Amino acid sequence: MKKSAAVKTVLVVGLCMFAGVLSVQCGPVQPVGGEPPLAGNVPTAGTDNGAGGNKAIVTLPTTAGTGGSAGLSSGTDNAVPASADANCGIQTSAATPQPVDLLLLLDRSGSMADDIATDNPCTGGLGGRFGAAPCSPKWPAMTSSLNQVLASSPAAVQWGLKFFSSPKGQACTVSPGADVAVGPNTAAKIQAAMAGTSPENNTPTMAAINAAVAYFGAVNDSLAHYVLLATDGLPNCDPGTSGVVTNTSVNDAANAIAAAFNAGMKTYVVGIGASAGNLDDFARAGGTGHYFPATSPDQLTAALGSIVVAVTSCTFTMAAVPPDPNNLGVYLDKNTRVPANAENGYSLGADGTTVTFSGSFCDGIRNGTYQVMQVYFGCPSGASPPEVIP
Repeated sequence: MKKSAAVKTVLVVGLCMFAGVLSVQCGPVQPVGGEPPLAGNVPTAGTDNGAGGNKAIVTLPTTAGTGGSAGLSSGTDNAVPASADANCGIQTSAATPQPVDLLLLLDRSGSMADDIATDNPCTGGLGGRFGAAPCSPKWPAMTSSLNQVLASSPAAVQWGLKFFSSPKGQACTVSPGADVAVGPNTAAKIQAAMAGTSPENNTPTMAAINAAVAYFGAVNDSLAHYVLLATDGLPNCDPGTSGVVTNTSVNDAANAIAAAFNAGMKTYVVGIGASAGNLDDFARAGGTGHYFPATSPDQLTAALGSIVVAVTSCTFTMAAVPPDPNNLGVYLDKNTRVPANAENGYSLGADGTTVTFSGSFCDGIRNGTYQVMQVYFGCPSGASPPEVIP
């Protein structure tokens, strides 16, 4: 089977007295219509024809009886319980990664029209640098790279866009709000916004970060909020002014980024072009360690893609609350049982419907090492879930 780069998530549920939806009891499967009992609740073979591709699975026989268990038909993605006593039946349903909000804070200063490799001004459009060697201006490179990354970005990463400086014609100011609000399916809006503007003016980084914090402060969607700061140089606007340009230090912008981090927003930093400088102070203040240098279109695309991977959620929403939260089996790719550990394992959300992976397990989900996530619901006072899912 060809594996998708995205994690396929499956929730494996042991059904125990779900009132109002399906009432079943834990215990062996009872015979139906005079048929002999099913020894050991032996499954039969079935096939999962879901979006992730066909795979061989096992399917419980469809059986039901008074006081017994409800088996599942062969049309669903099913799994085998550890034993007839541990679970009354197995049902599977989709478990989806929780969305995250990612606001691209994009420098549109005049130098974004210069060559990404040398920072020399481009003359004659894309045809040359000073009319000679080929030139790759940063702004078109950013547009192209962003289009590629948006096309492959997981649906759970909800993009937004904020330019700085803004509005057009203002050298050192940043207008409130976002040019494209964070949310689902924003790629076309972001592409239109990029096409509708061009590089000009200066680099008011501190004001941009403060505007991003204010914007996210008004976004009450209970999701994780991230900032992607993409800039081609250090700040060159005096804090609190609308037009005075100086060679100020990065401290004011770094302090603003640190304040954003303390408010719950991590900031990832991309330095575009040869003269962007060392922006590690910004990345450290934002809780992300190191900035991503980009002196070529390919390097820029790779940097944006890496950040998408880094922010991809490791929290999954389940379709039901487990009957016994202390009797769960959480698995990756069926053969890796994940321990209940907040630092390197999984933790169950306070509402009982979310599972969050951490440490090496979260890393494996993000980089595609793990393809399938499953949760096995054990019945109250039942046997422990198995070490692997068949």
